Amino acid sequence: MKVLKILDWPSKRFYGETHHFYRWKESFLENDLKVEIYFDHKDKRLKGADYLLLHSRYFADGWQNIHTRSSQNEDELKAYLLEMKSTASKVIWFDAADSTGSSDFPIISLVDVFMKKQKLKNIDYYTSTEQNDIRIWLNSIPEDQRTRFVPCPSDQLHKIKLGWNIGFNDYRYFGYKMSRLSNYLSYKLYPTQLSAADKIRKYDLAFRGTIHKDKGDKNMISYQRNHVLGLFGKLNLNIASGGNVSKAKYWKELRDSKLSISPFGWGEICYRDFETFIAGSVLIKPLMNHMETYPNVFVENETYVPVSWSLAELEDRLADIAGHYEDYRPIAKNAQEKYFNMINDAQSFINNFKQNIE
Repeated sequence: MKVLKILDWPSKRFYGETHHFYRWKESFLENDLKVEIYFDHKDKRLKGADYLLLHSRYFADGWQNIHTRSSQNEDELKAYLLEMKSTASKVIWFDAADSTGSSDFPIISLVDVFMKKQKLKNIDYYTSTEQNDIRIWLNSIPEDQRTRFVPCPSDQLHKIKLGWNIGFNDYRYFGYKMSRLSNYLSYKLYPTQLSAADKIRKYDLAFRGTIHKDKGDKNMISYQRNHVLGLFGKLNLNIASGGNVSKAKYWKELRDSKLSISPFGWGEICYRDFETFIAGSVLIKPLMNHMETYPNVFVENETYVPVSWSLAELEDRLADIAGHYEDYRPIAKNAQEKYFNMINDAQSFINNFKQNIE
């Protein structure tokens, strides 16, 4: 029996990116892997692991945040990694960045596995010394406006492995005070509530949000989101839109909507993607064929309707899909079935995970 020790992100310890390690603890044991989860990097029990997985956002108040990164906290993190590497058979850095890019390559030489939620198919991008943007879809902008990253050394590239994305988070509905039950409440007692794709839906589209301050500037992270919001006045569709609403109302609108758009933001993958699958709506999303992720539920024209990164054709596509909704409804059904099967397949997850940490 080997032991996997996880240093988790405390503020997202419930229903977050390690949720399935709680959910499937017994399944891990059946596969000869004992999972232990900790929330303090000074906890002496972290030492002596067969596998030590460090959630990058545990360090979000220091080095992992590019806005607070300094030579001092980088030295402190490197010293910590060296210390832990001396006690663990393998140290795994779980890069929880939202995009396929990474700003964490300066520490890759100090870990055994550098695990990403989603990674580029063309991994040579990570080693490029050109002034690339960390978010590949923004790489067409002028160099002086890009968010750059330290390239991965070529001899460390083999360490980059595929981890898992936020599709494994807990999307069951909990009131605020009940969220602490997430990691412990059985799915048999309280399963994910799916809405049938063939149910009657009163909205053509559900998309809530407000224009961000970088509106009109294609160089900024919010461009796609702002572009979507800017189309609403031109579309002759019944749209549930506006500012933030309660979680319950948000879910109700999404479950009553035929279509859902999920643009890129800080990263390519968004909570809205999986909420859309659960709600049984048709997902419309910028093309995802540049990346690998797990669970991979993004299959063009089978589980989502792709549009270009520029969103140039989005207005026409929305009108066409809404006008021929019955032709697209099977996409929502396929996506929901594929997603539901994958997030309930403990053995496949464990097999993938063990393969990528060996």
